[in-house]
Amino acid sequence: MNPRLELLHPYPFQKLRELFAGATPNPDLAPINLSIGEPKHPTPQFIKDALVAGLDGLANYPITQGSDALRGAIAAWAQRRYGVKLDPAAEVLPVNGSREALFAFAQASVDSSRHGRRVVLSPNPF
Repeated sequence: MNPRLELLHPYPFQKLRELFAGATPNPDLAPINLSIGEPKHPTPQFIKDALVAGLDGLANYPITQGSDALRGAIAAWAQRRYGVKLDPAAEVLPVNGSREALFAFAQASVDSSRHGRRVVLSPNPF
């Protein structure tokens, strides 16, 4: 584990709440909530169909590292999208996309005290 874990900063949305404390929004303006990444549009039918087709897989928890097929698909996508060749077995670790995981992942996994340059690639989920 990264020895710098104790240096993790507070989660950004916690800091944002503190900054907004005591602020009174203009009642004449409609707010746009940018603090939560909840979907604002209907789910496309092809996604619903894929979810229904995969319901049989709900009987088991997925393994933490993801399946070989999933990691292979992610590595292939990274190569197509970014021209980056990844070893799916050693360099791809799927996550659910939790905001907390994305915020802390690089800080927890990259040990800058080790020799050599470290690079973290995280596609923008938006």
